[in-house]
Parts: sequence; C-alpha cells; structure tokens
Amino acid sequence: MQELDSRDQAILRQWQMRLERSEYEVALAERRYQEVDPANRLVAGTLERRWNDALLHLEDLKKEAAEFQRQEARVATLEQKEKVLALARNLPRLWHAPTTQSKDRKRMLRLLIKDITVEKPPNQKQLLVHVRWQGGACTDLSVQLPANIADRARYPSAVVSKIRELARNLPDGEITDQLNREGRASAKGRPYTVKIIQWIRYRYRIPPADLKRPEELTVQQVAKRFGTSDQVVYYWIEHSVIHSRRLNPGMPHWITLSDTDEQKLREWVRNSRRIQPAFRGQFGGGAL
Repeated sequence: MQELDSRDQAILRQWQMRLERSEYEVALAERRYQEVDPANRLVAGTLERRWNDALLHLEDLKKEAAEFQRQEARVATLEQKEKVLALARNLPRLWHAPTTQSKDRKRMLRLLIKDITVEKPPNQKQLLVHVRWQGGACTDLSVQLPANIADRARYPSAVVSKIRELARNLPDGEITDQLNREGRASAKGRPYTVKIIQWIRYRYRIPPADLKRPEELTVQQVAKRFGTSDQVVYYWIEHSVIHSRRLNPGMPHWITLSDTDEQKLREWVRNSRRIQPAFRGQFGGGAL
C-alpha cells in the first residue's frame, strides 16, 4: 500500500513539474511580448503567436494531467485502502474470484512465496516439494507423479491371482464372464474380453486350463499317428474331414477319432500324392 502511494505521488510530482515548466514558458512568452517595441509589428506578431501557443499548450497539459490522474491513480481514498486490506485478509475469496486472472494469481504467489525446492526420491513415484514463505515459515508437500504407460496397463496382484486361480478349471471365455458378473473392470476401466484374459495369461505366464478329455488327441499326436505333418492335420480340420473341439480362439484343437475316422484317414494318407513317401512307408506305401 505504501509502495502504491509512493508511486502515485511520484507520478503526480512529475506532472506538477511539467505544469510548472509550461507555466514558466507562458510567463516568459508574455514578458517578451510586453517588452517588444510596438512599432516593430513583425516581431510583436511573432511573440504574440508564441505566447498564444504556450497558453494553448498549458491548457492541453492541464487536461492531460487531470485525465491521467483520474485513470492511473491506484489508491486515492481511505475507503479504497480498506477494501484492498479486506481482500488481503480473505485471500481465498480473491483467489477464486471470476475477475482474478491467471497472471494476477502468479503475481500473488510471487508476493507470498520466497522459493520452492523440489526433491525426487529414488525409486518412488512422487515428488517432495519444500515451500519457503516470505515470512520464514516452511511447508513440505508430497506430489504423486502420474503412472507411466506400463504401470497403467499393469494389473494388481489380487487380479492376477484371481485369474490364475480361475484358469486352473475354466477356459478364457468363462473367466471373462465371471469377472464381468462380479463387476470388475480392466486396467483401462472397460469390461473384460477374451483377448484381455489371454494377454494377462501371456503377460504373467498363467497356463490355460487343462480341460482335454482322455480320449482326445492333439494336432501333433494325430500327425504322428498317421505319419504326416501338422499342416495336413490342420487341413483336415479346416475342411471338416475330422472334427475338433476348441475352447477359445487361439486355444489348441482337441480331436476325437472314431474307428471310421481312423480307416478314412489311413486310406487318405495311403492314396494321397502330396504326402511325403517317408511318412507313408509305415502304412504299406501307395501310388505317388
């Protein structure tokens, strides 16, 4: 408040000096006009014109000084001082006022805070902020840092343990349904899907449930039995030559073969021209 008063007084003093200078120039012009010989009309006319110009300049300067004082004076009355001091006593009101701009808030902070020291503890997702105020007091704050992308996609140990337990007896689709029925959400806040469960099992090395029946064979076991490659078995599955059971997309095929299927596949291998002879030899050979 004292600084504002001093600044206003300094500005008003500058205007006063300009006015005094202008008034002196008016008085000087008038004295020169009065002292000139009236017979010398050319000189008299020039001095009279300078006197009038000085008077006009003085009037303009008075108007400018009055307008400047009206617009630029920051603290003029005791009532205004009391209003400012009341705002200082109620800083939250001033801070949250809709008329307070961001630049004003920054200036307020500079008046209140002397300096801030930021410390990053090792192996912690937070910052320690030490605020030293102008009055000498200190405040210590802890600011939590946002998690990086990897941490945001990481699932809590309780969720991983739950999926690990369910995966012992349930396929991925049933695990998905159970978690959604319990109202659980994924790391991104969305409902679980089979792909999410598969990713979690891959990420945390959770094996799928072993739900294969005793009579069922894997693709590799079928290929070995008929002396062919895995690709041939997948061809049979794709073209419905044999039927397989699959719990979820991406899960292995489990195949059950009847006696009719056994005979049909042996005939297929024996008569096929595309299967390598090395595999056919154990079944008696056939035409190439």
